[in-house]
Amino acid sequence: MGDDLRFSLLGPVRAWRGGRELELGSPQQRLVLAVLLLAEGRTVGGDQLLDALWGQARPRTAANVLRSYISRLRAVLGADAVASVGDGYALLAGTGDVAELRMLYGEGRYAEALALWQGEPLAGLGGDYVEAQRARLGEQRLAALEHRLGQDLDAGKDAEVVPELTALCAEHPTRERLRGLLMLALYRSGRQAEAIGVYTDTRNLLADELGVDPSPELAGLYQQIISADPALGRATARPRAAAAPAVRHVPRQLPADVADFTGRESEVETMVEALRSGETSALVVSAVAGTGGVGKTALAVHVAHRLAGDYPDGQLFVDLRGSGADPLEAELVLGSFLRALGLEEAPEEPAERAALFRSMLADRRVLVVLDNAAGVAQVRPLLPGSATCGVLVTSRVRLIGLTGARQLDLEVLGPVAALRLFTRIVGEQRVTAERGAAMELVAACGFLPLAIRIAAARLAARPNWSVAGMGDRLSDERRRLAELRAGDLAIEATFALSYEQLDAAHARAFRLLAVPDSADVSLQAAAALLDLPEPEAESVCEALVDVSMLESLSPGRYRFHDLLRVFARSRVDPEADAALDRLLDYSAAAVANRFRSLFPGDLRAELLPTGECEDAFDPGETDGLLSVVRQAATRDHADRYRLAWIVDMLTDVAPESVAFLHTLDLLVARAAAEPRAEGLARYLRSSLSSADRAARRSDALAAIELAQGDHYVTAAATAALGVQAFDDGDYQASVELLKRGVEIFAGRGDRGAQALWLGILARSLAAADEPGQAVEAARSAYRVHAELGGGTPRHPWAPYQLAFTLQAVGSLDEALRMFGTAVTGFREIGELDWVGTATTRMADIHLALGDHVSALELAEQGLAALREVDDEHWQGKALMILGQALTATGQQERGHACYTEALEIFDRLSLPEAEDVRTLLAVVKA
Repeated sequence: MGDDLRFSLLGPVRAWRGGRELELGSPQQRLVLAVLLLAEGRTVGGDQLLDALWGQARPRTAANVLRSYISRLRAVLGADAVASVGDGYALLAGTGDVAELRMLYGEGRYAEALALWQGEPLAGLGGDYVEAQRARLGEQRLAALEHRLGQDLDAGKDAEVVPELTALCAEHPTRERLRGLLMLALYRSGRQAEAIGVYTDTRNLLADELGVDPSPELAGLYQQIISADPALGRATARPRAAAAPAVRHVPRQLPADVADFTGRESEVETMVEALRSGETSALVVSAVAGTGGVGKTALAVHVAHRLAGDYPDGQLFVDLRGSGADPLEAELVLGSFLRALGLEEAPEEPAERAALFRSMLADRRVLVVLDNAAGVAQVRPLLPGSATCGVLVTSRVRLIGLTGARQLDLEVLGPVAALRLFTRIVGEQRVTAERGAAMELVAACGFLPLAIRIAAARLAARPNWSVAGMGDRLSDERRRLAELRAGDLAIEATFALSYEQLDAAHARAFRLLAVPDSADVSLQAAAALLDLPEPEAESVCEALVDVSMLESLSPGRYRFHDLLRVFARSRVDPEADAALDRLLDYSAAAVANRFRSLFPGDLRAELLPTGECEDAFDPGETDGLLSVVRQAATRDHADRYRLAWIVDMLTDVAPESVAFLHTLDLLVARAAAEPRAEGLARYLRSSLSSADRAARRSDALAAIELAQGDHYVTAAATAALGVQAFDDGDYQASVELLKRGVEIFAGRGDRGAQALWLGILARSLAAADEPGQAVEAARSAYRVHAELGGGTPRHPWAPYQLAFTLQAVGSLDEALRMFGTAVTGFREIGELDWVGTATTRMADIHLALGDHVSALELAEQGLAALREVDDEHWQGKALMILGQALTATGQQERGHACYTEALEIFDRLSLPEAEDVRTLLAVVKA
């Protein structure tokens, strides 16, 4: 009875039985239920209930009214739900969100606890008792928020929590815990000046409002921040292994440690920790896989020397020759190991040798280093059976079937460690004199240790060579492999060992996957390149990953190490051109599919010849596809008109990128004898370029002249001239040109493009002081987008354009709603730059309406999105709005830091907003 009752106080007082909400009566009756719920099963005296209901002003009939409330609650909840205990009552049935809240707090599940809140607790009730309980619950929620935000910081979500913390600090300005979390989040996000500004604002506020100084904890955090204290990070303790007794026949087979071993600090500590602590399994195996030349052997030998004292019964070492055509057989290795352990004659049978090897190691502490393994079958017989022994295995293939192994994939060196290795070989003096050239050289080596060693060894043997000169020799991709050779060391020979082990199908895939200039390829792109169904393409790619000839940073994405790509391209494939054409066919079709879904009714998708494809283009592939377009544009037989169409649609379905302009510059240069292709490319460049206005105008006019009956280019270039007139401040000319472009689109039945440019026309009409026509044009554009989208615009550009116009004419509330819709849409399609722009505009509106807390939070959200896409212009705008909101809420120092950063951006970009920021800074300083 009552087990299906559920109550909620974290919002309005409500109750449900099963899925049906119950009618709880008047506010006073709900208050009685709330008091009983807050007691969590304990008895509440009659006087307590009467005080909660009426305080000192209780009526003469109060006791009778209370009994009436109890009776009605029993009728709703069940006769046994509320029990009479003496002169009081207790609620015995159901579960409540306050009790669940306490349980979640106790378990540290703060995010789940916060999700229980449905608004103001005890909403709709009043009185001193309610206010006291509301304050208590509110304090609990705030404490939970602090804990949850602290957990987010521990999880590395530093930049993500800044907007929320900023708004909370504005709402609770004297709460030092929140201020401290904000300081830490800003500091870890690289915003040290703002973190310091938060402390200064806090100190001033506490002195003015409360006459006190910041707490020692906050002051201590401030000292850590200004001194960039490394203790703000986290450290891990390492347990030491116990010593083992010495035994006879102690092999010491480790090769000499590399004298100039450099970097790999994290990997070394991980491997040492695993082998000392036994954390991976009873039998600890640490397997290191990686591309040839990445330094697997050097790392394993270095770690083995570090661990020698932990394995006093000896260290065994063997090169299993797994990367060559003739790997060692396990039985031969076992015979060698058994002799090293003191056995004069080994059994003939391989299984007997393996069993005897395990027996001899059963009570010893021996470290076994198996270098350059061919695979699991070669390694398995060589594993000790004792938990007292450790094993280090290196291999170019992933030893996935090695039970109990802790797998460690070895990457190339980081830039700092790579330069340090180079310096240790070449000498500090030469590197200091040409530090920039040295960094370029190690980058040309792909930060691969073997390549760096070879280049450095050549320089060390040639004291009259400059570092820059050696770098020049490596800059030509066609000569790079030949240059990376010194004595018996050669990168090409190292890679060839692995390549020669591939069968024909995998060798073909290795060559063709290196054809595109993109940094990496998706599984879908790989399937197009290889002309295989996706499952087969994935199988081939994963097999190359397993043998370290290809890398996979995430499921379905593949890339080469730079030098391996050079090696793959040196093995010329007759299919290379056809593979690139297949990739372009697939990409063009995917772009057109995405374009159609976002811009129904826009005829451009029908003008682009494509292959067949069901996929929609992923905007994350933009830079990669643009690099392939540039690569294709340089070929003699290129269809540059088609390539320009790909770029045109990409500009509407993908985030802005400087690569667009690089691509268009190349297309303009390469399409000089192809008027239609050059015209389309020039129109696009005029729309996207940040060049001087004369150059943009020249491109648009040239596009119209070159169009040769291409109505789309004629209309779009005419409208682009209208946009340029707007930028020049000639709003009337802008309106006339945009109207002409819209008319051409309407005449050819291109309603999608017509609606798009109508929205832009609305902006010009607003600037030309035609607010009525502006709103009419914006609403017309929105209606067309909605009709084409089946009732709702498919692309968030439609509500964004309408919101922009509404903001310009002062209809701020509706503008906010439209911007909010646009933000949701832009986030769904992954256009983070427009998320940042629209959110920043919303912050600006809240600022104008005097809602500084909302402006704070939205400006922070916009800034975070804009930093992620590296849009500096709009970052400056967001920082300016954030600075205004901060100073309006009394946080002058942090506001000053935001203004200073905004000014630096605007000055560097030579933007007129710099003067606005200087004015704001002058006000703050005054």
